[in-house]
Amino acid sequence: MISPLLLPLLIQSATPYGSPIDPLLRPSEARPEASVNSPSSRPKTSSDIRFDQCLDQAADDPANGLLAANKWQIEGGGYLARNCLGFAYAELEEWTKAIPAFVLAAEGAEVADDERAAIYWSQAGNAALAGGNHAAALKYFGSALAQDTLDGLLKGEVHLDMARVFVALDQYDQAKKEFALVHELVPQDPLGWLLSATLARRMGDLALAKSDIVVASKLAITDPAIALEAGNIAYEAGNIVNARSNWERAVKFDSNSAAAKAATRYLEQLVTS
Repeated sequence: MISPLLLPLLIQSATPYGSPIDPLLRPSEARPEASVNSPSSRPKTSSDIRFDQCLDQAADDPANGLLAANKWQIEGGGYLARNCLGFAYAELEEWTKAIPAFVLAAEGAEVADDERAAIYWSQAGNAALAGGNHAAALKYFGSALAQDTLDGLLKGEVHLDMARVFVALDQYDQAKKEFALVHELVPQDPLGWLLSATLARRMGDLALAKSDIVVASKLAITDPAIALEAGNIAYEAGNIVNARSNWERAVKFDSNSAAAKAATRYLEQLVTS
């Protein structure tokens, strides 16, 4: 039986549901397993080069990135400038401004028949999710998939993001379906297995939670978030020894991480419970 002291901590698990703007969706970077038709494989134009420079500036110094993007937009940078603007706002976590910038970039890319439209829609979805606008997030992720241009890796990441939205909406059955697609498309992604394990635990399916966290652990042996969740699952299964061991591993792997800090709280509660 779960201790009343630990129950609130487990419900509010520190296991992350991904960063607001997934770095895999940054269009200036090459992606593993990219298809031959992906934007990263085509020859770069002068606009592409300026786009990369704008994104780099936005990542290094978002405030100056905003200035650079706005200047480029005034000069006729079009949807690429708008995407850079959205990226800069996202770096500043100004989601209400990032969302329309990404949407305009996606719409402009569609008009130009640019395959990056799907990525821009994905970024709009992530910004909407981060801003708490779940209905918009689902709409934009759906638009990303509707482009039918994403390779297996990026398509899987969009389904992962959709699963995160459904979790936020407490639509667990729908989230579970999305995670099944994630495992099919990107079976080597430990985050997908970690989050599906967390969801299974919340749904009370400890058998599935255990099997999913085992896969995640094999894919990312020293990830503190995975060790934390393994401990959470063990605790709910009544295996206190295994729970303690995994929480201690989470602290050992990275004592400064959010997962390690949560694990430390759980360990302290074990002592006092």
